[in-house]
Amino acid sequence: MGRYLAVFLALAAVLAAPVFLKPASSARTGDFAAADRLVILSPHVETIRAEFDAAFTRWMLEKHSRKVVLDWRVPGGTSEITKIIASDYRAALEHYWKTKRTDPWNEEYGRSFMDPADKTGARSVWMKSEIGIGVDLFFGGGPIDFAGVKKQGCIVPTDGSGKYGVARVKTLHPDWFGDGTIPATFTGEAFHDPEFSWAGTCLSSFGICYNIDFFQRHPGLAEPKVWGDLTAPVFENSLALTDPGKSGTVVKMFENILQQEMQRAAKGVAGEGKKDALARGWLEGMGIIRKIGANARYWTDSATKIPLDVTEGEAAAGLCVDFYGRNFIERLQRANHGESRLKFVMPEGGTGQSVDPIAMLRGAPNPELATRFIEFTLSMDGQRLWAYRAGEPGGPLRMALRRLPVRRDFYNAENLKHCSDAEILPYQTKDLLVYDPALTSSSFTAIRLVIRAMCLDTHEELKDAWSALIANKFPPRATAAFNDLSTVGYSNVTGPIADKLKQRDSLVTAELSRTLAQQFRGQYILAARLAREGQ
Repeated sequence: MGRYLAVFLALAAVLAAPVFLKPASSARTGDFAAADRLVILSPHVETIRAEFDAAFTRWMLEKHSRKVVLDWRVPGGTSEITKIIASDYRAALEHYWKTKRTDPWNEEYGRSFMDPADKTGARSVWMKSEIGIGVDLFFGGGPIDFAGVKKQGCIVPTDGSGKYGVARVKTLHPDWFGDGTIPATFTGEAFHDPEFSWAGTCLSSFGICYNIDFFQRHPGLAEPKVWGDLTAPVFENSLALTDPGKSGTVVKMFENILQQEMQRAAKGVAGEGKKDALARGWLEGMGIIRKIGANARYWTDSATKIPLDVTEGEAAAGLCVDFYGRNFIERLQRANHGESRLKFVMPEGGTGQSVDPIAMLRGAPNPELATRFIEFTLSMDGQRLWAYRAGEPGGPLRMALRRLPVRRDFYNAENLKHCSDAEILPYQTKDLLVYDPALTSSSFTAIRLVIRAMCLDTHEELKDAWSALIANKFPPRATAAFNDLSTVGYSNVTGPIADKLKQRDSLVTAELSRTLAQQFRGQYILAARLAREGQ
């Protein structure tokens, strides 16, 4: 444990982010006029925030002779941020209605104004207004989250004047968008919104981080190459996983597993047979997810905890974003004279390239400065910050961020010689998963709920059943009971379950979650009993 103390302290600095939204005025921002202050909601870790803060304020001073300050708000992960955005806009609309209009406020307005199908008229009032929540930008997360807040109406391509926003940056720099720079899509993933409500700033992929000591203690065990490798009984009570209810990124990882198995099952199949093949692949993917969940030692709220615990030997392996894996490996190498017990691998054919977006919020108090920041992140100055080694000209000051820039034209010989990961060329990487949104994207929320019911809400019963199966060498009746996934088949999850969740009724969602958990709990209890009876 002692040799990793320095690394733990370094990571503690990363995790020491504010938990609640800061007030709009602070000791640091108090001396700046509103025009010089930019308020940003972000799930990014402190290391990224600090480097972008220093680089952008320096860029504004050098290029625009202007002193500015960034006011970061970090209430939690992306899922928490999207909930806060929705809640704050509801409160803002209610305040506007009660102070600016003569007709009375109706609670139904607050429930429906973010629904594009709203029939109360509240959405029309909101969309025509410049109602804001005192925040300029949403920076970091995933395309699914940004697509969601766009559908709600919380992010906009430009402000009411049409002079500011992501769409304005696209007008100012049309050469930054296209197949040779920031493509519209890659590996099936959107890299910017068609209307330019948001744009990707850097790339993300997903994989497995693992402790090589664990594999040295099991000499016959190959290091993991695919998601399914983590279903092996040898990993019982040894995996570190993140709660998908707290992170859309984690749901995306599991969605990738489903997509890979569905595409594998349907490869070369046409006609009616393809539908059946997709359903079989879905069940294969769900089976992999459940066995990975059965091997989990815990489910954490913090994705950054995964590589730390894997390094310390608290877990043998875990699922994580590429950046967390690479960044923690660098910290270990710095603390241990170039050595690291941690490795990271992208599963073969099991992950594509996604983006971390940026967007301007409706009613942004400082749309001009927000546009400057968007412009900076997409400029080559901002792109270098993601990938350069610490101390390189144009790079981060304290710590390499180990992220991959979104701009395709970044990857040239001149830039790569300054990069921490010059060997990683994301636009040339082979064996990437090509995401097919038609298969699963409309059921993203349903996938999250099903996995929680199947693996988290019933974790103790799941682990007990899995342990009994392993100890009794997987007797057939018990194994069949454990493997039954009929309640969460493809047609059921993408049909009735997804439809219920679209009602956005918390009581309906809670009842659905409870019912599914009860079904799985009973199934696991039965499987454990049958296994111990040798059946």
